[in-house]
Amino acid sequence: MSSKFPVRPADLLLVVFLGMPGVAEAHVKWFCGPIDGSAPPLPVGQVLTPLFLELFAIFVGLVMLGAMLDAVATRVAGKLVVDPKRAGLASDLIVRAGMAVYALCLWGNLAVVMWADPSSGSLLTPDLYGAGQVVGYVQLATAVVVLIPRLSIFAAAALVGLYLMGVAKFGLFYMIDYLFFLGIAAHLALGSPIGSRLSISRYRVPILIGSLSLSLMWTAVEKFLFPQWTISILISHPGITAGQAFSTVATIAGFVEFSLAFYLLAGREILGRVGAILLGIVFVAAMPEFGMLDIVGHIPVILILVIALVTGETPLQIMCRGVIPAC
Repeated sequence: MSSKFPVRPADLLLVVFLGMPGVAEAHVKWFCGPIDGSAPPLPVGQVLTPLFLELFAIFVGLVMLGAMLDAVATRVAGKLVVDPKRAGLASDLIVRAGMAVYALCLWGNLAVVMWADPSSGSLLTPDLYGAGQVVGYVQLATAVVVLIPRLSIFAAAALVGLYLMGVAKFGLFYMIDYLFFLGIAAHLALGSPIGSRLSISRYRVPILIGSLSLSLMWTAVEKFLFPQWTISILISHPGITAGQAFSTVATIAGFVEFSLAFYLLAGREILGRVGAILLGIVFVAAMPEFGMLDIVGHIPVILILVIALVTGETPLQIMCRGVIPAC
């Protein structure tokens, strides 16, 4: 579906800031019905439309402009000094408390997609339904052990096990959206007494933030390759389109999400935090429109964004800009 009228860059930017909060971060797989992971994506020729190319040029320019302003701001204002020990303690507390709440919500079947039997339970996210009672007990146990640093290695193992169950049940392609659960597992494992002895443990926060960035980038690409998923949501919630054509909104949402995720991955002290704040805004703004399913399902995402905001620049962001960080 394409717009009947020419779309000007100014119109697109207006839609980005006024129309996207509900669309960009409502996870399409949670609301558009059961998805066939084997369905082929759109052919390249249908993806690279004139609208796509125009938006590509606009957002590349915006990302480059943001990077230049970020570099200037960092040189002028200097780095926002954050005590690594305090940041590490804060990230531990946020991950442990947030994942304990999230695991309890899963155990209580508060995050199961609408077309599934509510009693079936879900593995890691609302759309991974059909978990069974045993998985529910695993989630309950995870909610307890994740709060105990000495036992957090078991919480990490539980998350990896649930992720692998999702791969076995729904396929690896389907689970790429949820790489950040592996990042959370790595953060917990490297924060445990055993994992903290490893030299790689100092990278547990970069791994965590990087896993979310990659997940969001992939869900953005899905909006280009499988626009029908997003369009099915827009049909049910036409008020969040700002009067634009459904296909136009789906494409803009993909660029917004990818750009902010890139800021989160490669931004400096300021731009990385700006990416975290803007992503948090659009996630939270979507919650009133999409309800409890969106609120519960995005708890892990919100907690990682809070950690990115608290931590600031990480070695991963430095490496993404082509600089080898000092050990």
